[in-house]
Amino acid sequence: MTNRQQIQEIPGALHTTLEKARAEFGAVVRKVRWGDGPVLVCGAGDCAGLNVAASYAFETFPGWPVVARPAEVLQTYGLSLLKQHAVLVMICAGSEPPESLELAQTAKKRGCNVVVLANNLESPLVKLADHVLLIPTSGEADSPAVAICLHAALNFLAFEAARLLKRPEPQWTQVAAEFEQLPDKIEWLFTQLPDVVRSFAAEVARLPVLRIVAGGFYHYPAMNAAWRMRSLKSPQVEYVEPSEFLRAPSHFARHDDAVLCLSGSHAKLKKLLHRCAEQVRANGARVLSLTDGNDRALVEGSDLGLLIPPLLEAPASTLAMFMMEWLASQVPRPEKS
Repeated sequence: MTNRQQIQEIPGALHTTLEKARAEFGAVVRKVRWGDGPVLVCGAGDCAGLNVAASYAFETFPGWPVVARPAEVLQTYGLSLLKQHAVLVMICAGSEPPESLELAQTAKKRGCNVVVLANNLESPLVKLADHVLLIPTSGEADSPAVAICLHAALNFLAFEAARLLKRPEPQWTQVAAEFEQLPDKIEWLFTQLPDVVRSFAAEVARLPVLRIVAGGFYHYPAMNAAWRMRSLKSPQVEYVEPSEFLRAPSHFARHDDAVLCLSGSHAKLKKLLHRCAEQVRANGARVLSLTDGNDRALVEGSDLGLLIPPLLEAPASTLAMFMMEWLASQVPRPEKS
């Protein structure tokens, strides 16, 4: 499948995923005994990066504390957390390392509630689960469609938990509507911005170094984009968390570097991103951005930008993730010798 075909299949896959989530996730949320302790989250194999995405979602929407660790770490240092009735959420797509299965088996023996978010009913983790959240998108976790659908599903799961188990908040109707609009928004972007994305990708390809800075709900889309572009000969790409960036700006933004800030007008860390952009300019490096038009401080302070529709932070982060997947697919790869 070509890069264009992989990107083009995302709106349909996301529509099917969210439709299934709206129909089924609420029932699972009601069945789980969430308990009083932290929600334990573990991404299996290539899904390990989604640990962080889940922690932001559960801490933001239902307001539950989260312990998010790779399976090997939780199995080694967090066994005391695997108490009776604790909730362990495991995320898997494709291959699963033996440590993940061992962790699930230990959790079951200790009386934990094991909830598995997966895209394959034949997964060994699914067969161990007390509750299964299935996304109808086949493939490995490194597939753009699978990665985006898992990201959106985690955010929606946390939102459903809040909507069903917590006191209603005024913005929840808007959050629900924006989740529903995501596939159409992505389809619109894919139709309207191909020339803009190609031009942006061509500029990125000329850079020696690109650092992607983002936090909160945008953390995983930025980290995933840096991982996606790891095979590029140029630029060298890495993800930097905003507070880390500000601790050592001279290291992360040299004169010949460029920094890409992912944010949005509803992002809770947008002022931190604005400070990062100001420091980049002060160091004489280039500021690139992916945000919405209402985030004026970042837009006006950027040398080059990609604009997406303004949405609340959780759905906007999935939209940003799509744009970063699309951008990564357009940056030329080095020819194989």
